[in-house]
Amino acid sequence: MAIADDFKILDEAVKAGKRSVTLPDGRTFTLTEARTERDRLGEEIKQTKIAKTSEESSKELEIKNAEKLVQLSKDALAQNLRAFNKGNTSESIVVQSQQELQTRQEGLARLTSATAVTAPATAATTTATTKPAEMGPLLSDVQGGFKYPATTGTGSGGGTGGAGVGAVTPGKPGKPSKPGKPGKDTKPVDTSWEPLFKQKYPQYNWMFTDLDRTKYADVFDLFKRAQQNEMLPAEFDRQYVGTSFYRELQSSKKGRELSAAVGNFTWGSGNLAKFLTKATQYGYEGENLKQQAYKELFTKVDGKYVNDLAVGEVRASTPYLGIKDIGKQYFLDIADSQIEQVLSGVPNFDGVALTRDDLIRKARLAAKATYGHLSEQIDAGLTLEELSASYKEKAAKVLELDPNTMNFGVDFSDALNYRPAGASTGRVLSMSEWETELRTNDKYKYSFTKQANQDATNIGLSIARAFGKVG
Repeated sequence: MAIADDFKILDEAVKAGKRSVTLPDGRTFTLTEARTERDRLGEEIKQTKIAKTSEESSKELEIKNAEKLVQLSKDALAQNLRAFNKGNTSESIVVQSQQELQTRQEGLARLTSATAVTAPATAATTTATTKPAEMGPLLSDVQGGFKYPATTGTGSGGGTGGAGVGAVTPGKPGKPSKPGKPGKDTKPVDTSWEPLFKQKYPQYNWMFTDLDRTKYADVFDLFKRAQQNEMLPAEFDRQYVGTSFYRELQSSKKGRELSAAVGNFTWGSGNLAKFLTKATQYGYEGENLKQQAYKELFTKVDGKYVNDLAVGEVRASTPYLGIKDIGKQYFLDIADSQIEQVLSGVPNFDGVALTRDDLIRKARLAAKATYGHLSEQIDAGLTLEELSASYKEKAAKVLELDPNTMNFGVDFSDALNYRPAGASTGRVLSMSEWETELRTNDKYKYSFTKQANQDATNIGLSIARAFGKVG
């Protein structure tokens, strides 16, 4: 805990009589200031312990019940998503499950982030010793229309819990818990910094409702210090990657699955954690995980990419370039928007998702429309790049060009589609015809090559010798 660490550093400095001391967040104190700050932190730690002791007895059971309800909602959503993927349920049921889960997560977040001890604990629905897997849905939840996966459990009074979807037999009510007694001189937890933090770091807003504040206390402690101490962004990012939540996600199974699916990109501070949490919550796997990741990376606001750096990295990746290469193979220019559609699985305006096979099919049709006389070869699986390889090699040699810089489909297409004046269809030139065309057609600029200049010099010398001008 940061406060305890600061207290320890200040206490040691005061006892040692140091003239000044600097805390990890950069603040520097003189000996007198260090003594005052140490005493203040000591009192804060004392009051926090008092408040925590009084709160735990009255809130622990309520929080545990809320956590169980959240888990039930997660299980229900997972089941409905599996059913939806198989076509056994409607989208509205999935949306209803998502909304129910969000409502319960928000309720749990309010409990775990309460600013002070409130009313005494209410009667427990189930005993604290009941295992989560044994707890059925509350009767009010089922009567409210929410559908749960079939479960069987024991209520606090020993009765049978939910035995199936839409019906539950409640157990006998147990004895109400004794109300907890509020602690003396309880000091409310300061949350005044939160609105300003959310405004400065909007990418982390979701964590205030979706994250367990008790489990990931170091995360919220960092958020608070970042706002109150006006922490620099670079320092915030450095400390954020060291939090328990970030490390847990990075080493999680879903994190490894994501790396294997799309590779490692610069998601931006907070965005990777947010996506992994969402992927875990909604059960993204396999091809769906890959498509959802690309969809997130290609997100735009007002027509502009949210994460330009990540988009640039994706465009340099093997999967992206592999799709881009389809255009190169058929002398076409495939738009970035089409490649993004293929990778992310986002459907067109007509509701149909574009696939890699779709792009290859369209490229072949376009190639046959231009090179109709090569339709048989294209249908057999040959690409224009393959058909033109030897012609490209010859052009590079004759014209003294780097083949990697040649746009053969634009500048040298005559080799495969030669159309003399008056011809209605094109034809493929023979290799000797192609070499002659390269040397005699001014558009290929053979006269500017070293070989052409040498040939001209040799001819000049031969003529000179013939007239006796050169000995």
